[in-house]
Amino acid sequence: MNHNINADLVLTNGFIYTVDAGGTICEAVAVRGNRIVFIGSAAAARRYTGENTRVIDLQGKMVVPGFLDTHIHPPGLSLVDLCEVQLSHCHSLEEYCSAVREFIARNPGITAVYGRGWSWGAFAGAELRRGPRKEHLDAIAADIPIVLRASDGHTLWLNSKAFAVNGITAASAAPCGGIIEKDPVTGKLWGTLKEAAMGLVALPEYTPAQYAAALAAFQNKLHSYGITGILCLGSSTIAAIFAAFAAMQEAGSLRLRVRGAVTVQPQDDLDKQFAFIDEMQKRFNNGALKVIAAKFFADGVIEGGTGHVLKPYTAKAGKGLNYCGEFLWDREKLKEAFCLANKRGLQVHVHSVGDASTRKVLDALEEVKAALGERDCRNTISHLQLVDRRDIRRFKELGVIASVQPYWHFKIPKWWEAVDYQYLGSMAEEEFPLASFFAGGAVVASSSDYPATIVPNPLAAIEIGVTRNIDNGAFYGVEDIADMDDARYLLNKKERASLEDMLKSFTINGAYALFLEREIGSIEPGKLADLVVLDRNLSAVNPVDIDKVRVVMTFFDGKLVYER
Repeated sequence: MNHNINADLVLTNGFIYTVDAGGTICEAVAVRGNRIVFIGSAAAARRYTGENTRVIDLQGKMVVPGFLDTHIHPPGLSLVDLCEVQLSHCHSLEEYCSAVREFIARNPGITAVYGRGWSWGAFAGAELRRGPRKEHLDAIAADIPIVLRASDGHTLWLNSKAFAVNGITAASAAPCGGIIEKDPVTGKLWGTLKEAAMGLVALPEYTPAQYAAALAAFQNKLHSYGITGILCLGSSTIAAIFAAFAAMQEAGSLRLRVRGAVTVQPQDDLDKQFAFIDEMQKRFNNGALKVIAAKFFADGVIEGGTGHVLKPYTAKAGKGLNYCGEFLWDREKLKEAFCLANKRGLQVHVHSVGDASTRKVLDALEEVKAALGERDCRNTISHLQLVDRRDIRRFKELGVIASVQPYWHFKIPKWWEAVDYQYLGSMAEEEFPLASFFAGGAVVASSSDYPATIVPNPLAAIEIGVTRNIDNGAFYGVEDIADMDDARYLLNKKERASLEDMLKSFTINGAYALFLEREIGSIEPGKLADLVVLDRNLSAVNPVDIDKVRVVMTFFDGKLVYER
């Protein structure tokens, strides 16, 4: 290495956690252009400083690689904030209805209302099982359609007008993998559509200008949390989202490494769907913007009674005896689809919530591996709310990445007891294995699933992964905790992960999931300079205070893109 090279940027006198193979900790890092050229002592870093070098004295602050969110849905809540009813910060039926009324009052002459963010935990009884009734929304507006998506994205709540304009009646048949909820006594429409039945409703179409504004806000939000790379998940909007990202890149304003996964549906022709993915790969294939994966939904969600589980749901789920949810694919068609993906070098990225679903997905991936041989496709299963212990070891054996969302790995107030425990009974105590995946040798990549997670702050997820406890009581309207062993919201402390493993899950493991581990994910000479400065050293902070650590600066390609 030429030690006479002047760097453009030197961060010095810090606690730099490189996340390299040896877990190196050093004092300084130097950047020339968009690449790291040096890590080491503050004294040695002086050799890289010249008259044009920007030198930042960290004064003991911590530096980590740029965080990577490997399961996220751009533009998150930005379009909702700009154009729809935002329900994420409401906590009751009354608050949801008030928010819709206020939105209509602010937008006189509006012809349809869309929104997102209602929670199953706000309801009880039959409405907990089936979802909120249409009559609540009919009382607000009977002459314009109202369509509100649940916070998890798997159920729509409609008024009568929305059903009518979309041609949905009590006689309508639900598509494969979908549920049209109906009143069990009268047979009339209840008010909700679940899973594939949501496709019966026309959702709003946004202009390129609206997408551009939403993605700019989305990128700024991610930078404020230290996120510099993502796997973008999408279905009907994926082409529009990627086109907007491409426009940002052309304008020089894209400062995220974006990889994409395109949804493959079980009811549609596989050849046509993969032809579309082929086209997307040709259109978007460069360092900043690239399609790398095919996304599959294997089941639904526990709260909708649509997650596919090995042991039946409880009677409180309202589904009858021996009901285990539904696997959304024909097994042979799923295997064929996985083969089509892996033959193209595409990663298979599967939504799987229930343990029965995950077992069937692993079985299919095992068959595909036997048929195709070893391929570096880095197939991934995401969410993993319930996983049978015997299946955890299979992740390493099959080279399958465990994609987890630690934001949910505690007993969430007004949710866990009201929803998960009601539906699953004692199985809910075993939800969301984490340490077991690390111990089993799997590659674990953490992510937010934003906007299913309302605040995609990796530091909050790292705290929860370490404590398996609530990160911010005020956010949930409850008292915060001072002790990570406080039992009120603690979920299976045996699944606590180490701080080191959690940092890897958001950095080098995420880079591996994105096929970018040679370029990003650790702070090493030769790698791209995506760096995050934190105001405190995470290893010196009480674990229950990790979420209070703040991002001070975010660098992308060696350029400062966020400063607190």
